[in-house]
Amino acid sequence: MRRPLGGRGAVSVMAAAVLLLSGCTPAVEATKPSDAHLAMAGPWAEEFRAALDDGVSDFEFKVLADGEVTTAELEAAHERVGRCLADSGLRIDYDPDGGFGLESLDGRYPDGFFERSDPILRKCEETADEYVTYLYEETRRNPDRLDDAKITVPCLRKAGLVGPDYTEEQWRKDQDADAFPFDSMGEQAKQCALDPLGLWRQ
Repeated sequence: MRRPLGGRGAVSVMAAAVLLLSGCTPAVEATKPSDAHLAMAGPWAEEFRAALDDGVSDFEFKVLADGEVTTAELEAAHERVGRCLADSGLRIDYDPDGGFGLESLDGRYPDGFFERSDPILRKCEETADEYVTYLYEETRRNPDRLDDAKITVPCLRKAGLVGPDYTEEQWRKDQDADAFPFDSMGEQAKQCALDPLGLWRQ
C-alpha cells in the first residue's frame, strides 16, 4: 500500500549530530530558535518556523531548529518511524523519489488494513517525521521556493511535452484538474514534477 508524493515530505555541534544518528536525544528543554538559527532555511524559513511552532517531538525539533534537514537526519527520522511501526507488525519502504509503501510484516492484509494501519503510521510519524521528509524534499527540489508553475512549465517545454504556447496559467488549471495534455506518469513528466530544476534527481 503506497502513499503518494508529499507529506507533512544541519549546522550543529558534533556531539548533537552523534546523538541524533544514534537515536538518542539529550534530556534538555527545547528552546525556540532565533531567526539567525533559521537563516540556513533561506526562503523556507517560515515553513521551518511553522513546523517548530506546531508542537513537534523533541527529536524533530532538534532536526529542524537550524533550518536544514540533512540526508543523515532524514535517514535517522525514517529509522525511528520504521522501528515504531515494527512494534505494531508493520514495515515502511521509503521511495527515493518520495512517498512510501506500507506493508504487513506477516504478509496478511485483512479487510480494513488501511483503516487500522493509518492511525498507527500517523502516531509513529509524530515521534520523528511530521515535517522532516516534506521539508527535506521541498528544499532540495526548489531551494529558492520559486513558483511551481514558473519552474515546471519550462521543464515541460524543454522535454518536448508541451509547446511554447503552453502557459503557466494552463498548467495551474491542468494541475488542479489532474488532467494534463501529456502522460503525467511518463518518465519525462515525472522528472519535471519531482526535479524541475534538475538539481538532484538522476
